[in-house]
Amino acid sequence: MSEDREDALRRFDDARAVTGDEPATGSAAATRDAPSTQAQDRPSSTQARQPSTRAPQSSPETHSGPSRIATATSAPLLLPANPVFRFYRGGAGIDRFRGVEPGSGPGAPEDWVGSTTTSFGNDIEGLAALGDGRILRDVIAADPEAYLGTQHVAAFGANPGLLVKLLDAGERLSVHFHPDRGFAREHLHSDFGKTEAWLILEAEPGAHMHLGLQQSVDLETLHRWVTEQDSEEMLSALHKVPVSAGDALFVPAGTLHTIGSGITLIELQEPSDMSVVVEWRNAGVTNGDEHLQLGWDQVLPAAEINATAPIHIPARHAELDKSSLKRLLPPEADPYFRAERLTLQAGQPLRLQPLFSILIGTSGDVTLSNEMGESLRLKRGTAVVIPFGAGMTTLSGAGTAIRCLPPVVGAGEGR
Repeated sequence: MSEDREDALRRFDDARAVTGDEPATGSAAATRDAPSTQAQDRPSSTQARQPSTRAPQSSPETHSGPSRIATATSAPLLLPANPVFRFYRGGAGIDRFRGVEPGSGPGAPEDWVGSTTTSFGNDIEGLAALGDGRILRDVIAADPEAYLGTQHVAAFGANPGLLVKLLDAGERLSVHFHPDRGFAREHLHSDFGKTEAWLILEAEPGAHMHLGLQQSVDLETLHRWVTEQDSEEMLSALHKVPVSAGDALFVPAGTLHTIGSGITLIELQEPSDMSVVVEWRNAGVTNGDEHLQLGWDQVLPAAEINATAPIHIPARHAELDKSSLKRLLPPEADPYFRAERLTLQAGQPLRLQPLFSILIGTSGDVTLSNEMGESLRLKRGTAVVIPFGAGMTTLSGAGTAIRCLPPVVGAGEGR
């Protein structure tokens, strides 16, 4: 990790951590998604799944407390499992993470946590349901400001702008890449591309990713890879990146990559399901989805063909004697999503500013409570959606959790 990125992460930690009985700080980093004092046009309900195509406007940030928008739907809610079956094997790692016997779960290699996004070409698959059977996307659309905050809604409509997954690679994934926002708008009728990030939960000894080209190539080379399907040549052209539990990797749209076998991770990404599977024979995808039904000539220019160094952030270990909040991703991720590791020590609660978030317990026993007196317990594998309208939330107990957050409003359009 570069010194600039490391310094940015350290400054973020200093601004966001609020422990014990300290007052909540009013830093810009801590209150970015609070309601804006400027009135802005909002998308109609028919636009709820797409963000505004205009650049978000910067505005003064304020926090007027949850009473302004609190409703009966603003309590934190447990998220049941939401398995999604893909063309690759996996699932045992998700079972272990959730505390069930490996192989006894649904056997899906992905779980779309709190998803309001559907799989490519499908109108239903991928949508998360709450414990009472309601579809989370519909619940948010019925009261978007209570769930997402006024400023987020002004910029993105009723779309959280975020998809969180549990992913277990029971085998190496095929070499592929994802289009960026510009390409998605022009060719796929979506304002979201698929920049993503990986937070490693478990990794077998020797586990690794292949991520980004070691040397620049031309489009003719990509076409040859598609035609010849030489897996060894494709893999040798990419950086081989060893990974361990606690590592984080940021993967900009267009980056050629694979996820190696023996890895269980949390994936944050833009809310879309667009993959261009260059190594299609290994994946067994031959129905046109491998090139998003666009054809290779049209889709391959969306790949990043220049040499790129992997953005790999090794595990940042928490101090053992105090509760802490650690940012996990570099500033380049802000236009797409954010992630934090929350570490709780007994008797040292953490208080969090109002933000829509997906919270996933990763160890120990942690209690989440809000200003209305509602509380939930988080253990390893427990997932919760926290609406903006829940107000200030407090974590107490002893354990760890990952907090997944939407893009920073006003951080720019990104690729």
